[in-house]
Amino acid sequence: MNAAWARGWIRALPSYVAPPEPNAPGLAPLHLNESPHPPSPRAIAAAQAACAGVNRYPDVPGRRLAAALAERTGVPAARIVFGAGSDELIHLLCQAALEPGLSCVMPAPSFPRYLSGTRIQGAEAIAVPLWGDGANDVGALAAAIRHETRLVFACTPNPPSGGALTVVDLARLAAAVPPDVLLAVDEAYVEFAPPGADALAALAARAGNWVVLRTFSKAHGLAGLRIGYALCGDDATAEMLKRIRLQFAVTAPAFAAAEASLADTAHLARNVAAVTAERARLAEALAALGLQVWPSAANFVSATLPGPAAPVIAALRAQGILVRDWRDARFPNEIRITIGLPAETDALLAALRALLHG
Repeated sequence: MNAAWARGWIRALPSYVAPPEPNAPGLAPLHLNESPHPPSPRAIAAAQAACAGVNRYPDVPGRRLAAALAERTGVPAARIVFGAGSDELIHLLCQAALEPGLSCVMPAPSFPRYLSGTRIQGAEAIAVPLWGDGANDVGALAAAIRHETRLVFACTPNPPSGGALTVVDLARLAAAVPPDVLLAVDEAYVEFAPPGADALAALAARAGNWVVLRTFSKAHGLAGLRIGYALCGDDATAEMLKRIRLQFAVTAPAFAAAEASLADTAHLARNVAAVTAERARLAEALAALGLQVWPSAANFVSATLPGPAAPVIAALRAQGILVRDWRDARFPNEIRITIGLPAETDALLAALRALLHG
């Protein structure tokens, strides 16, 4: 049977392929950019306590968490919108801004949700290649904007490359995107980037609408609870997202865990320090194997293999080590490796050494 009832551009989307079963015994899951470390014990306890009241719906605005984030970021609580991970918020931005005949500008390769969210709305995706160091090309992003463009995505640090934008780059982009175009800066990996590199300061002077997307999935280790947030530059942008979001998409345990995790700054700092140290060790070891290593400010490292990545990825998977390609035909030799535990790094390096050098 076919799905003749579906819109044509939906039928044209590629089929969803689920990743391997999570937490399967014997696997080193270095493919989804998750945290290798558990969340704060406070977050676990808060989620467990919240489960006692899940017969009631959660607080839709997430008032307590919004207030805590407002204090940290300077963005008013009324302008903070939560979603089931930043994935949902990206989808909402596309839903609010796009329709057939309009376009969205985005870096490529980057987070796949920008492309799929645009296509789901029947709009045109304008993909802009990255800089040579793997960061977004802000000049090219701005130059790609057309009269029918309504949304521009930037991502820093950028998956799958790992490159990050400077505050100067972000300020240039904020000034170059026309005021009637929404600028969305995705900072899912901001905690792993150099201090002071976040987008909020650069966007404060922007004349037009803007959104900064962040998540508790990565550094906070709450990927399984699904909670992200949009910091909106004005009340109108926040209101558009609130009008179309699913009212109860974020659960009460997720709100409780995120609030507790945000308060446990010491735990977050330890986890980030552990990941960044392991990132440096992995990058150095990959370079010692003779691979080109891409600069990374995230919780993963990408490298260029001497040949196609697909057979290497398959061989690693056969050994229980999961890594990912770049999902871009222009980069057939690249692999992206999530920072894992030291033992997982050791297993990966031993397997790669055997595959590449015998």
